[in-house]
Amino acid sequence: MTPLTPPEALLERREFPVDHWRVTPVSATAHSEVILVHGLGEHSGRMMPLARQLASLGYNCRVPDLPGHGGCGGEFHHAVIEAYLHSADATEVIDRLEALPDDLRREAEQDNHQQLGALYRTSFDEIIETVEQLTAWSCIDGNDANRPHFIWGHSMGGLASLHAACRIDRDFTSAPTGLILSSPAFAPPPNEDALLLRLITTQAMWLSSITPLKPLAALQRLGLRLLRLEEDARWASNHVSDLPSETFLHAVDPYHRHRIPLCFAARLLSWMASSRARARNLRTPVFTFGPGYDPIVSTAGTRIVTASLRESLDPLRPHRLDVHEQMRVHDLVRSSCGNAITTRVHQWMRGNG
Repeated sequence: MTPLTPPEALLERREFPVDHWRVTPVSATAHSEVILVHGLGEHSGRMMPLARQLASLGYNCRVPDLPGHGGCGGEFHHAVIEAYLHSADATEVIDRLEALPDDLRREAEQDNHQQLGALYRTSFDEIIETVEQLTAWSCIDGNDANRPHFIWGHSMGGLASLHAACRIDRDFTSAPTGLILSSPAFAPPPNEDALLLRLITTQAMWLSSITPLKPLAALQRLGLRLLRLEEDARWASNHVSDLPSETFLHAVDPYHRHRIPLCFAARLLSWMASSRARARNLRTPVFTFGPGYDPIVSTAGTRIVTASLRESLDPLRPHRLDVHEQMRVHDLVRSSCGNAITTRVHQWMRGNG
């Protein structure tokens, strides 16, 4: 499909070291590398508007579909990614998606069925390994090894990015220059309408935080998998952004997963519980931002984890926690304050923090 607006970034599909999309400036010149990691139930397309904006600022971006998420690289999948990348706003993305042929939509249905089954079998460790492998490759890629490189993780992607950074933090050859966390999922939702999920998450979080009781948490996750219980996450669309077009796009996105296996959601809890301890030993500079109140992940977890960070070893990039108190939505980059946030993070990444 011909873009309705001139392309501000180039797109290509890569398969090594993991399947991901490569977004680069049209000028083919870049000063830094960024890995963009999407959230739970989302896919790489959701990060493409940010990738386009960063490419216009001189960044090369790698954007993976995490295990159990996104499409499988077919024609419809490519068209959805291009719609996100080349559209000026959410309204234009919606128009492009609606214009896609109906016969191709069966591809999305097949992809979603396949990926949902994969998500039941996916451990969160596999999610972390995807980010870790992509980060390590970004550091040694012959064309990019000498550039500063960053990880930018949103929500669950922020949780995975923190743990990936902790694993490679002490290897100077692959440690990222900085870590950006957008509304990171360090704690479950503050209020949950579903009584079953509220009880499960509260109990599993408590079990996961006490080492002798972790086997009980594992048994609970196994039980959820055997029962094949799923959480209806359609409520999250109303809390993603303060822009109506963004909330509507979130609801109609053909690759957005609105049903999440509870067994997979429960697997996140032990990693949430261990985030504070891991953060104490992290040396990578961290820029964290989030709303004053987040209906999808508790901001209390963000405050606790960021308070545990030791002083940044990079004087140009001190640790930062930007709380946008007036905001009450989850995805600030896709909200009315998005441009201001991206500009602020860009300044920090460039060493003007």
